[in-house]
Amino acid sequence: MAAPSHFPVVIGSALTCRDQINVDYFNDYMKTFFGNPAFFAGGANWWKVSESIFNSPVEYVFVGSGLDFIGATFKDNPEKLIANVRDSMGMEYRQTGTEKWEAPTSGVLIKYYDKNASSKMYCFGSPHTPY
Repeated sequence: MAAPSHFPVVIGSALTCRDQINVDYFNDYMKTFFGNPAFFAGGANWWKVSESIFNSPVEYVFVGSGLDFIGATFKDNPEKLIANVRDSMGMEYRQTGTEKWEAPTSGVLIKYYDKNASSKMYCFGSPHTPY
């Protein structure tokens, strides 16, 4: 199935915690445009996608089942993904651990040890509004 043109905006806004995270909505969205999930793991449905978000290639999008979270694995390393998010969204991530970065919106990005994906980005729950 081909991704809709709004996929990078819809999923990108959710990954950066700039959208309300509702698993019913995002599971329905992914099923509508990508069919059934490839597998279930870690409390989430996982869809294999061949799309880009923030000009970075995505390997998987995962959406919580029962818990409100959404995430994606990217082929770019964290430094390249952070630069692409900054260029696309104007958002900075600050390093909070050896292999973990956080955004002011509470979005999280980590180095991900997978043979196909270098970075994992995710958001839990509703967006956070910084003061």
